[in-house]
Amino acid sequence: MEKYAEVQIFPKVSKCFEDIRTALGIFRRLLNEGAEFNSAEYYRGRNRVRDADAMYKEGLQNAKKLLGPIPEYSSEEFLKWRAEVLEKQKILAKNKEFKDLKAELLEDALLREWMSEQEITDSLELHYLTQQEGRRKLVNIKVRIVFARLFELLSEVKDMQKQAFATQYK
Repeated sequence: MEKYAEVQIFPKVSKCFEDIRTALGIFRRLLNEGAEFNSAEYYRGRNRVRDADAMYKEGLQNAKKLLGPIPEYSSEEFLKWRAEVLEKQKILAKNKEFKDLKAELLEDALLREWMSEQEITDSLELHYLTQQEGRRKLVNIKVRIVFARLFELLSEVKDMQKQAFATQYK
């Protein structure tokens, strides 16, 4: 198993949430009425957005490796490694019923660190049915909820970055 690199999703997600929160704070201060534009702060925020975007893409790529379709040529050793990583990192949801799944997600310490209870509940309601369509698996809903929230926050912070950039030339 040592030949398979440790594929991590949640540490990258955690760093991404941290960078987004920092950038949001910076851009909110820069966009505050009467606040003087501070280029050093703007560039610090811009760098955080860039880092968050890179962590998002890397985490999403790792999630696809771990949760995506298994290639036909995969060895038993790879399948065993994949199952161990998924179990060790607590990536998969264990429940399938909506009520039980909601309770499981609300008890998840990492999800509560990144999202409020209301955000978790709203995301679950939004993605519960669509996650069961086609070839998607309900056990992957935790990752889907996390990356959907990250995508929303990245979009928001990128819009704020554009607004902050535009204010420096007013």
